[in-house]
Amino acid sequence: MVADYLFIVRHGDTEANKKGINAGPMDYPLNKRGVKAVSFTAKALSKVKISAIYSSPVFRAVETSEILARPHKLKVKILEELTEAKLKPEFVGKKGRHHILTTPEAFLETNSDILARTSKAIEIIKKKDKGNVIVVSHGDVITAMLEGVVERKVSTEKYYVLHPDPASVSVVDIKNRPFLVLFNYHSKQFENF
Repeated sequence: MVADYLFIVRHGDTEANKKGINAGPMDYPLNKRGVKAVSFTAKALSKVKISAIYSSPVFRAVETSEILARPHKLKVKILEELTEAKLKPEFVGKKGRHHILTTPEAFLETNSDILARTSKAIEIIKKKDKGNVIVVSHGDVITAMLEGVVERKVSTEKYYVLHPDPASVSVVDIKNRPFLVLFNYHSKQFENF
């Protein structure tokens, strides 16, 4: 079996996100805004045939996954490799957002560690499922997963990862720092799924 497409989703908003708290492994449930946003995503993905849904074991990711799974009547599969980036205990539950690339000293693992475990997650999914798969995780973990894809660390082949389709739109936020907001959106976006 080989999975065809990964639909990578970050968990919905929680009070920790809203207040700038490093939630780490703590069980923060989705807030109203988070449920509403995830429900929108679930509706958008309800038209796509999904064969499996994988989630980080952290509650906010599991809760997000369960909302996404409902239209497909699927059970959520927990995958440890998708868990939140491991913060040092003195930072968990405290205000002041930390990210693996900007404040690596706040973490028990390195960006390379996260790259390795997200590559492993992709390999596990590719071997266990076919078709379209939803993957729910956390910001730093998703960033590492995408970094692994963009830097071609999930394959030995040479290829373009970022290559826009004709008549597609990509959006970069340049107010504060360059940030890719949307890539390769076009009218036939979900045609292949």
